[in-house]
Amino acid sequence: MSEQDGSGVKPGNGGKGVKPGGAQRETGDPSRAADEPVEGRSTEEGEPTTSRDRAQDVRAGWGRYLVAPRPMGLLAGGVPPIEAAALFALLEEDPDVEPVAQVRPSRSRGLGAIAEPHPACPPVAVVMMPDERARALAANPQVVVEIDQPLSYTPAPALGGVSAVPLMDPALAVMLEEPDHIRVLVKGSDGDALHGAHVWALGAQPVHGVTGQDGRVSLQLSADTPSTLRALYVRPVAGYWPLRIDHPRPAGGEIAVAMQALAETFEGFPGRAVTGWGVEAMRLHQLPPTYRGHGIKIALLDSGVNTAHPDLKDTVQAGHDFTASTAGGAWQVDATGHGTWCAGVIAAADNRTGVTGIAAEAELHALKLFPGGRVSDLLQALDHCVAHDIDIAQISLAYSMPSQLVAWKLMDAHAAGITVIAPAGDTAGPVTHPAALPGVLSVGAIAHTGTYPHTHPLTATRPPWPGFYPAPFTPAGPGVDLVAPGAAVITTALGDSYTPADGTAIAAAHVTGLAALLLAHHDHLRPQVIPRAPARADHLLALLRSACRPVPGTDPLRLGAGIADAPAALGTPAGWDQGHGTQQMYAAAGGPYLPRP
Repeated sequence: MSEQDGSGVKPGNGGKGVKPGGAQRETGDPSRAADEPVEGRSTEEGEPTTSRDRAQDVRAGWGRYLVAPRPMGLLAGGVPPIEAAALFALLEEDPDVEPVAQVRPSRSRGLGAIAEPHPACPPVAVVMMPDERARALAANPQVVVEIDQPLSYTPAPALGGVSAVPLMDPALAVMLEEPDHIRVLVKGSDGDALHGAHVWALGAQPVHGVTGQDGRVSLQLSADTPSTLRALYVRPVAGYWPLRIDHPRPAGGEIAVAMQALAETFEGFPGRAVTGWGVEAMRLHQLPPTYRGHGIKIALLDSGVNTAHPDLKDTVQAGHDFTASTAGGAWQVDATGHGTWCAGVIAAADNRTGVTGIAAEAELHALKLFPGGRVSDLLQALDHCVAHDIDIAQISLAYSMPSQLVAWKLMDAHAAGITVIAPAGDTAGPVTHPAALPGVLSVGAIAHTGTYPHTHPLTATRPPWPGFYPAPFTPAGPGVDLVAPGAAVITTALGDSYTPADGTAIAAAHVTGLAALLLAHHDHLRPQVIPRAPARADHLLALLRSACRPVPGTDPLRLGAGIADAPAALGTPAGWDQGHGTQQMYAAAGGPYLPRP
């Protein structure tokens, strides 16, 4: 080990050295049989097969890692490169390493075959190994070793990091010897019980539950009493506005809440189509009606899409599930509704009911990465985008720590002419990864007073002035390129219904839709004028950043260049006004309405 610096790869041998022995695997280890074949070989389509965490692989001192040869141009002077095949062979022979998968993109199809003959991101091995072994391997200058981080929407900061949202240390919680309980009854506007509604009791320790068929849920309060609760938050899956009650007080041991239906705010909805306030905020309603994004391919890297929805069944016809989950794992199944929310904003069909997407005629690909996805799956999804000639990729998911491998993979996507857009993150603090990376358009969220009922949770953080304001969850630090509507946006939901959605991913979906219109209809960006290439992606990002309206009187660090503006970006005259629909739509919400620009 001393000769090889404990890394298992001998510097100066070009990857041909003898690998040292290591500790034998524990006998009876159920996670992998001795004669089990190694999975993860690449397929001809560039979609590597993966085996998910065998039996979850929960072992003290072990972790899941990404290992790759360091590119030649990044090696220190005098250090020779190691071939990927040699490195992977050494890993497979190591008794302390359990191979899981390999990410070897195929360059046999799509523009990736000609865009970059020498990809920036090398082949990657996904392995399980002891943390100590990973540290030793990372000390070798020939290789790159990273944790295969889980993907989430708002990842927890890395250890030692700074978060603007303070998290309660469980060790400091004062627990009740006998937990108290609070019962909540959730009813709809018609008085019927609402089942499946999410309920949070906010106190010293947040508590969550879901209502049953009778509309009731009992929440166990381990560190609170009903009198110390700060707020009650209720969010039905679809069809209703969310609700917040400050300092709730149960009557007769139960709190009964009545939810406001979307149909009460929007007359005739969903049978009568409505246009979201975000459309007017970005002046999309002033574009010619023929601008629909036809011929543009968009990849939505999210939780899948509910393709059974009538507004999405004909617009989302392609996808791939990278989570390989066993329980209903398919890109047409959305376990959270998040991907369906974004899909509706981008490409919901114009069928004169419900909502219409900004780029209703674009080709939307649903790439499922949540729940269960990791950075290794994100690398595969980006390879999928390159192989399938995707024009725009919206990465709705994030990870905690910087990843050099993701940065290199995004360079390969850029070389293939793909424009990458990502939400800045719902952190109220730093911009998350990958939105913080160069070349990725980072999108923050704005809200607007008067576009939601007074019982909406946003009311608690509404400013004293009318109009636009930074959404309370949008990042507060530098790194936001621009902003778009991302609060109380009506969009498609699970089932065949609709819901108000919040988040910087919703804002990013607005910008993704606008980017598709630019590629399809801008005189200097259309495929007939300029091929899919890095220059086109750069030009598109420059147009989006430059064609923004500033928001006066607010923090520029949270709003970047301002609100993305469609007519300015497309260079069209603002003469396609389709009426004052938003003011009429939100009449039931109360308060001032969105002014005409």
